Amino acid sequence: MPSSHFHPTTSQCQTRMDPVFTLQWTEYLAAQALQRHFPKSKDYSVLIPASRQEKGIDLALVRKRDNGASRVALIQVKASRTYIPDPPKRKSTIRYRNYTWFNRFDPSPHADFFLLVGLYAPDHARTKPVSKEWYQACMLLFTYKELKEFMTTCLKVAGGDDRQFGFGFDTEDCIVQTRGDQQRRQREFTEHLLRTRTHLIETHLDA
Repeated sequence: MPSSHFHPTTSQCQTRMDPVFTLQWTEYLAAQALQRHFPKSKDYSVLIPASRQEKGIDLALVRKRDNGASRVALIQVKASRTYIPDPPKRKSTIRYRNYTWFNRFDPSPHADFFLLVGLYAPDHARTKPVSKEWYQACMLLFTYKELKEFMTTCLKVAGGDDRQFGFGFDTEDCIVQTRGDQQRRQREFTEHLLRTRTHLIETHLDA
């Protein structure tokens, strides 16, 4: 009498056991941006850790050298959506079209660089449904030393560590700190845009 039990084939077992790998959308955008600035044609490769539990590391950028050796830059990605502020009560109050809102964190010593990614809508007046590809990403690049120092100055107006920090901007032509600055100096961070700081990563990979 034939057995009623199901015996899966090797291929069926393989299909059922393959792990599902997922990647945060902002990390995917960061990887794409790195690939644009550091193309494969110039011996660069962007790698993604297979384990999502890799502490403090989200992406790795590798430079292959002519002698067969390689140099790597480890990158941590932090993300924020952007928010539209309420109208100001005072005419003298400065308001920007977009505000990011990051949770304060301790920079991982395992990372060489940090990308702060803010997703924003290029057209706030649009009412039709859009895909996630429609949104644009503002990316600020920090070295470990820079971000460590930045976090020490991330304070509330009344004093004490601020649990959050953020930036405001109308366009990427001018990006200023809007939270986490005790003195509310509106410090500009436009020069930290990834597209203007690729030389830092190049120098690291050429060392």
